[in-house]
Amino acid sequence: MSAELFSLDPSVVHANNGSFGAVPLVVQQAQAAIKARAEANPVRFFRVEQRELVATARTAAAEFLGVDDGLVLVSNVTTGVATVLAALELGEGDEIVVSDHGYGAVSIACEARAARVGAAVRTAPVPLTAERDATVQAFADALTPRTKLVVVDAITSLTAMVFPVAEIAKLCHEQGVAVFVDAAHAPGQLPDDPESTGADFWVGNFHKWAYAARGTAGLWLAPQWRDRIPPLVPSWAHPAGFPDAYSDVGTDDLSAWASLPTALEFWRAQGGWDAVRRSAALADKAVEVVAAALGAPGQVSPRHTPLMRLVPLPDGLVRDAEDANRYYDELSTRHRVETTISWWGGHCYVRLSSHLYNKIEDYEKVAAALLEPRR
Repeated sequence: MSAELFSLDPSVVHANNGSFGAVPLVVQQAQAAIKARAEANPVRFFRVEQRELVATARTAAAEFLGVDDGLVLVSNVTTGVATVLAALELGEGDEIVVSDHGYGAVSIACEARAARVGAAVRTAPVPLTAERDATVQAFADALTPRTKLVVVDAITSLTAMVFPVAEIAKLCHEQGVAVFVDAAHAPGQLPDDPESTGADFWVGNFHKWAYAARGTAGLWLAPQWRDRIPPLVPSWAHPAGFPDAYSDVGTDDLSAWASLPTALEFWRAQGGWDAVRRSAALADKAVEVVAAALGAPGQVSPRHTPLMRLVPLPDGLVRDAEDANRYYDELSTRHRVETTISWWGGHCYVRLSSHLYNKIEDYEKVAAALLEPRR
């Protein structure tokens, strides 16, 4: 049983891998062994061994993503976004474009950066049912001569849509606008390499769908930006420049990064892209089960992700975004069901995730919980 490869509580229905992932036991053990090495000889470990481990992990990450030496490791997408925003030349009256599907923390980071210099953040509205051309047009309509940066999701977190990032990047570059691809959900779920997206900046988490320990992400910079985007914290390796400056930031515990090769090998050993296709087929069935139980039309977006799907909840079940949080808590505590309850565009949805450890019975239990009257 695949569930035995993890330490997930069997009394809980785990249908939300997309939020924080699930770390396999073998990766937990690899990280614990690295921590033990650090405690056995801290001086040697932090002066020599950790740097070597991080270098090996960075190479493994780049090979996994199919890119060259333009990749560095960071703790998460939020850190990667903050790193780029801090170095980006932005002035009064300039604009950053995001979409109304953007991840909240990323949008907040853009707002905070813009506020410091008197810039503005514009939002491109993209309907849930938008096809490829309509999605690209939504971003085109948001561009102005003052636009300096467009932030576009490879996969939208709240609404589980795949955006046509390559087409959006091409459009932006034709107008001299830089593009940041928030690929938080891409590694291990989408096969597109960062360079093929056309991004100037690309950042993705390895802990969601590639089995890494939490706190492991990759930041890829296009060649023309590599000498212009330093890490947020300059430390001993800072004079070496990109990429080495990112690999040695004080006395940080980088055991999550160092155990990344084990995680990527686990991903391959479980079937790689074949396993993703199997999980995607299970996600199709999950939508059928939950939608049939709710009397809902099924998957909302035609551009859904392989491993996450959105099913509408009945009108009136949830009143607003705050109530969506309360409903999540009710499902979690009362029914021991973990899902994402997404409030978007005045409507509420359940976001279902499918991963290696899931089975169809999980979604039958999700459906049963959603049918229970609220308290």
